[in-house]
Amino acid sequence: MNHDRTIRFKSSILHGGKLFSRDIIEIDDVFITLRRKRFFSVSYKSMSIPLKNVINVGITNTFAGVNVMIESVARRHFSGRGFSEKAGREINETINTFKQVSGKPSRG
Repeated sequence: MNHDRTIRFKSSILHGGKLFSRDIIEIDDVFITLRRKRFFSVSYKSMSIPLKNVINVGITNTFAGVNVMIESVARRHFSGRGFSEKAGREINETINTFKQVSGKPSRG
């Protein structure tokens, strides 16, 4: 599989995200990655879950935006905070679409 299709979603302080450490969720054909900028630094802390291991995507509404929690088979999970409601829906749809496409056997 190629990693040409990477879709990125960024949190916003308007939707409840942190001011100096924004959450970024990247979804490609193989992995879902959460990147969180370290406080007052240029580096990022990241965690990845293979797309085929995702068992649940939880979208929780808050007073300003939505939080996204992604769980895997190995009981690993991560959550991103401060996304817009539209971004939350798109994250859920993108994960489901990529899982359907990657779950099908390729024809050679």
